Amino acid sequence: MGYPFVSHSRIPLFLKLCIAYFGIVLAGCGTVDLEIHQGHTNSKMQPRSVAILPFTLEDLDPEKVSPHELFRACFFNYFTYLGYVDMPLNTIDQKLNQAGLTDTNKILELSHNELREVLGVDAVIRGRVLSAGNFTGGIHAETSIKAKIDMLDLRTGDILWETEHREMTYSGIFSPTIVQIIQDQMDNVKVHQAYLKAAKIFSLNIMKEIPDPADSWTEEIRLPKITSIETNLKPNLKLNSNDRIYVNMKGDPGLTGYFDIGSWKSNIPLKEIVPGLYTGSYTIKASDDVSSSLIIGTLKNKNGLTGKKFYKDGMAQFNTASTH
Repeated sequence: MGYPFVSHSRIPLFLKLCIAYFGIVLAGCGTVDLEIHQGHTNSKMQPRSVAILPFTLEDLDPEKVSPHELFRACFFNYFTYLGYVDMPLNTIDQKLNQAGLTDTNKILELSHNELREVLGVDAVIRGRVLSAGNFTGGIHAETSIKAKIDMLDLRTGDILWETEHREMTYSGIFSPTIVQIIQDQMDNVKVHQAYLKAAKIFSLNIMKEIPDPADSWTEEIRLPKITSIETNLKPNLKLNSNDRIYVNMKGDPGLTGYFDIGSWKSNIPLKEIVPGLYTGSYTIKASDDVSSSLIIGTLKNKNGLTGKKFYKDGMAQFNTASTH
């Protein structure tokens, strides 16, 4: 006996609303659509030094958590893993203040020549947070950040790449257990942490798409080369105490290899088991207190030059509730 046909008219109204609502909620998430302009395809013209300007917030900020400032700091932390020469955020802000530039909206309106004179870098990244929201209620919790970000070449005035994207972290009736729903909602009530989580995911997704100039500099500076990095991590997999992160990295042979778990755990050794293949692992401890982090592999030669590559297919996500 087969299942009886169920018409749309017999589906409960509440379920219809849920289906329609979740379709809208989930539509803004996923891969960042980064438009790369022709100027960035010429490796000889790629900028080296980059400054990340203060991000702006176009919406009101009733909760006074400054999601645009959180996003900028988070974006900078991940951007440093690419092969640019990064100006520290406090140095950028100091130079702008010394030039009498304190209005963030007016800073974004400056010409490329004015910005180059003040900052002395090849390019800047401009970020405009169009909207940011945090909501928790009933069986539903969500945090979202929608932003426009671009890289402006200060040598030519050309936009090298740009994107407009909305990133959302969400929990609701599709969560596997009531316990998980409650935990997600408790996390979401901590507004600062909720925005930071959304900013991390947004930043990681955009880093996957931004062209990395490191490979184009090998003619002038021969950095150790990493061809690939793999881990046993899977999307949405949360690690518990005694779980182990395995890392395999391929690159130039005969070097010193190690990996970092974000900025939280550094210099975990990788052993070269055959020429050019480096492996290592880290076991999660009950005392580890971190929510999510990138895996970054490093090779260092005898002259101290390093090559880095981060794992683009996900972050190490820790189930902090089970480690304490």
